[in-house]
Amino acid sequence: MKKITIILTVLIAMTIKLNAQIPNSGFENWTIVGSYENPTGWSTMNPYCRGPFYSCTKSTDHYPASVGNYSIRIESNTSLTQYNGGFGIAETYPMTTNILPTFPIVGHPNSLCGYYKYNSLNNDSLTIAILLFENGTNVGSFGFNTKISASTWTPFTFPLTYTSADSATIFISAYSLHKTTATSPKGNSVLYVDNLNFDNFITSVTEQTTKNNITLYPNPASDIVTLNIDNSNNDDLTLNIYNVTGTLVKSEVLKQNQRQVNIGDLCNSIYMVEIKSKKWTEEQKLLIQR
Repeated sequence: MKKITIILTVLIAMTIKLNAQIPNSGFENWTIVGSYENPTGWSTMNPYCRGPFYSCTKSTDHYPASVGNYSIRIESNTSLTQYNGGFGIAETYPMTTNILPTFPIVGHPNSLCGYYKYNSLNNDSLTIAILLFENGTNVGSFGFNTKISASTWTPFTFPLTYTSADSATIFISAYSLHKTTATSPKGNSVLYVDNLNFDNFITSVTEQTTKNNITLYPNPASDIVTLNIDNSNNDDLTLNIYNVTGTLVKSEVLKQNQRQVNIGDLCNSIYMVEIKSKKWTEEQKLLIQR
């Protein structure tokens, strides 16, 4: 009974971790706080504003048009100081603390991407950045910075180069924001951001919700696991297996009609099996027990 309880506990924790993602990445969810709204899961300068100006607002100008209803609009105001809400910033960590990991990540994302529009004033530069952490220690900082205005929705992506990470935090600003240096906006620049994602651009609702009915058997398995995959498009498939810490322990390209995978080299434990094509990704838990 104790063994079953431990397995269930690990399964629940693993499911929470593997389903974690960038919080409110499409800025669809907003929380009313007094006279303003904040994007759920994000901190902004809005608590310092006195209205009618608020540095971060919900916008119906979003992208792609078929995905969601809103984006985040971030604006600086040079007539106000930082503590009057004049700095256009949104962060996944609280404004009142030092930079901390704020959401878990799984696997090994290789890039951060999304969409933006930008009106740069007085040579301001926008900033979109992510910091990665392993056991609470910063293992990498990566970002996108440009002073070039973009009047239409524009994709951005930047690589993430690191060995291992278990969590992250993201900050966005309408001006060039350096956390180690005191800087101020040069103008009342305006930045829109929508649909942040790891590795792949979000282009449709279908892409986010498609399920392909993958099953694994036997489960628990010992040395061989059989995959039952509804893959009517005959896409090339990649199989990734992650352990309970989110570390990739096995990866291979599935040959056409291949339905069996040798797992004899993996230890007894609980794993997450990820099957990926160019158009979809699905995950299933697998218990190896001998």
